[in-house]
Amino acid sequence: MMTLDRIFGVAGLRVLIVGATPIGVASQTMFEALGAKAELADIVPDEAAIVETVAAFTGRHGGVDLLVYAVTRIGTYALPTMASEQWDAVQDANLRGAFLAMRAVIPLMRAQGGGSIVAVSTMGSIHPVLKGNGAYGASKAGLNALVRAAALDHAEDGIRVNAVLPGAVPVGDPPADMERLGGPATQPGRLMLGMGSAEDVASAIVYLASPAGRFITGQALALDGGFLIG
Repeated sequence: MMTLDRIFGVAGLRVLIVGATPIGVASQTMFEALGAKAELADIVPDEAAIVETVAAFTGRHGGVDLLVYAVTRIGTYALPTMASEQWDAVQDANLRGAFLAMRAVIPLMRAQGGGSIVAVSTMGSIHPVLKGNGAYGASKAGLNALVRAAALDHAEDGIRVNAVLPGAVPVGDPPADMERLGGPATQPGRLMLGMGSAEDVASAIVYLASPAGRFITGQALALDGGFLIG
């Protein structure tokens, strides 16, 4: 057990999870069960709210060891008729919010000698899976680039930054204005391992945050049940 704790243990880790999505909720539950001090912040990508949330968390715990950015706004819209407001809402939630959260925690992690960040992206950021996913895929592709840039910029600060790319996993309720346009993800038999769960993604986040993931940074881990090889 001591060896397992040394390799995979996260007990005592101070974990701030931004985004009360199914993955965010599952991550909090799993980290708490493993002895971490995990809190879930159900906030929108508002600059003041994120700054206040991070300050309050560090005030209670004396620092932050792991940020999980789990905010995910989905939405499939036909490109020729997509409203600029629809595009902006997806970009704000999935990309701008991640920037604001990272900007808030990185100075704190640097001051304490290191930390880790895991952002929830999507497999659709590297391979189209649904028609009308231009806004969503672009926002998460931008998130992947932000993750790689932050990993490079802050490796010398002891901060690791990674992303998980779920596919065929519940990420939250769709907005009322979303169009259902079909695509490869809806093809029968395409999901080789069936549907995944939020807990499958939470397990990967725990792994990346644990000592077992200490040599991993700037990576995007696909959790798609084999979709990309199907």
